[in-house]
Amino acid sequence: MKKWQVYVVVISLFVHLAASRVETVIEGRTGVITNKIFDGIRGKRTVEIINKLGGGLTLTLQCKSKNDDLGVQTLAPDSSWSFKFTPAFFGTTRFSCNFKWGGESHWFDIYDDDREVGDKQCYFCSWNIYNGSQGGFTCRFQESTGRYDICYVWNK
Repeated sequence: MKKWQVYVVVISLFVHLAASRVETVIEGRTGVITNKIFDGIRGKRTVEIINKLGGGLTLTLQCKSKNDDLGVQTLAPDSSWSFKFTPAFFGTTRFSCNFKWGGESHWFDIYDDDREVGDKQCYFCSWNIYNGSQGGFTCRFQESTGRYDICYVWNK
């Protein structure tokens, strides 16, 4: 293989690995948020957010990454919304969401490559949003236990 051919292969591989695609799923419809065409090799992830606030409270949320704003979503009690994406090759993907209900407003990193490693890694990352005495919290489903028991408080 000639030297220029090696460069072409390396550059093509880099472009393929660096590109990502984000989709949002709303009421069974899939819409593409970005126009990037490659999924990369790290494996597509799905983040699901479920309104478990209770008391008939509606949850309003907006999730963003460094490159994508997924828009404002409104969830009725016990309803869900999800989005799909392929993490960046170098492990730098983070989606932060702002959650609002009944006068409360909180931020949380709903997906963070630094946190989603080892036994906490997820491909289908399902989160319950709860209303608690300290302003609420969020818990992620853990396949090994079959429960929403990986719980966090809001970002400071």
